[in-house]
Amino acid sequence: MIGPKQIRHVSLPREGAPLVVLLGGIGPNPHVPGRMGRALYAAGYAVEAIHYPSTRHPIRELVSEHVGPALAKVNTAPARPLHFVTFSMGGIILRELLRAAPPENFSRAVQVAPPNNGSEVAQFLLNWKFYRWMFGPAGGQLGQGDESYPKQLGPLPPGVGVIAGTRSFDPWFSWMFKGPHDGKVAIASAQQDGMADFVTVPADHYLILGHRDTIRHTLNFLREGKF
Repeated sequence: MIGPKQIRHVSLPREGAPLVVLLGGIGPNPHVPGRMGRALYAAGYAVEAIHYPSTRHPIRELVSEHVGPALAKVNTAPARPLHFVTFSMGGIILRELLRAAPPENFSRAVQVAPPNNGSEVAQFLLNWKFYRWMFGPAGGQLGQGDESYPKQLGPLPPGVGVIAGTRSFDPWFSWMFKGPHDGKVAIASAQQDGMADFVTVPADHYLILGHRDTIRHTLNFLREGKF
């Protein structure tokens, strides 16, 4: 398995400022907080990146036993707005969190490259033992069939915008997509009922979070509720 074995925090504190929680995808996520976190901090937000053991537990357990308690430790000022910026599977973690135990001070969230209707690549690899070993229980829940956890979560709650990528540098999986995609998630799979706004960025899945257009759109959405 890859990625952290337990919860780890990276904090950019700013007293009295609205809090943005960054949730990365499945795996190590060395680019979180990265350029996105630094841009959010420069824009006046307090930033908390929560690195969770993404490959070691199913999605529901990741939220109830790991991300939820970690969030409670940093979300200690209920009067200040709480925002989220998520990457890839982090968007599914957020959906489960908002379904199961929505924080009272939740304000807005931006999902970047989320597999809201599952991932075409995950669906293709589900029966590969190496994939199951590397990405664990949660990786097995990211397909598009009956076992797809994202498809069980319903519409997005109010205040959530979605950013999807349209460029891929992946030479292995592009053949399986029928429309625009980022190499791991198609635009159609990223979109979800209830989203407050939607925009695309010409970026590959693994480069999209730090893309200048992604950062610009994210800052706009957190300020205004639209991209």
